[in-house]
Amino acid sequence: MTRFIALISGKGGTGKTTTSINLAHALTKLGKKTIVLDANFATPNLASHLGITSPSATLNEFLKKKKSLQETIHLHHSGLNFVPASISYQDFKKAQPDKITEIFEHLKGFADFVLVDCPAGLGYELVQILKNTDEALIIANPHLSSLVDALKSMELAQENSNPLPGFILNMTNKGKHELTPEEAEQTLNIPLLANIPLDKKIKKALHKHAPSHYLYPKSKSSKQYLKLAEYLINEKIK
Repeated sequence: MTRFIALISGKGGTGKTTTSINLAHALTKLGKKTIVLDANFATPNLASHLGITSPSATLNEFLKKKKSLQETIHLHHSGLNFVPASISYQDFKKAQPDKITEIFEHLKGFADFVLVDCPAGLGYELVQILKNTDEALIIANPHLSSLVDALKSMELAQENSNPLPGFILNMTNKGKHELTPEEAEQTLNIPLLANIPLDKKIKKALHKHAPSHYLYPKSKSSKQYLKLAEYLINEKIK
């Protein structure tokens, strides 16, 4: 059975796309067929993170019945499977978020995990996604404003019957001007599943258009992505 997991946050810039890519790669390395779906019609970043500016087929084309599911799923050289959204403004204007149910229906049974890189905020697009996902992971940064926004996203997920197994604290630096993991956990009142440090290897990997978990598997951030992947498939967390 396919598990559809929405990666959400209250605001942009928390690192949803980077987390989606690296978590998907970690799950793939653990033997789970995983697909990342870019469901952000307004500002999709998944394909560009992987070095592709003009995908041969996109989610938008699938929803308009111009491309098949197989054509829409791309394989990155790291072994990552992903479905990009179009970066075209014209395609964005013609997007119909209410039709997104179709891609979920087609992906059922196609993979073990489908990680959905969601749009930021609390808008209509996100609601349509949450109607089709099984659970949600919150991505937040170690600052009060990010956590407050995350609380709103959590409520929206719960309204749409998405359980919240926990959250990911991203881009932490153990600085004086950021909240501790313990303070973040107390604020959100759900378990902290992974503490992703502000890692230069992630920036290097982004420049090389590949998952950092693929290029630098022994880095501190990659170990956290692996820990999260192991949690999701109920394996022993190392």
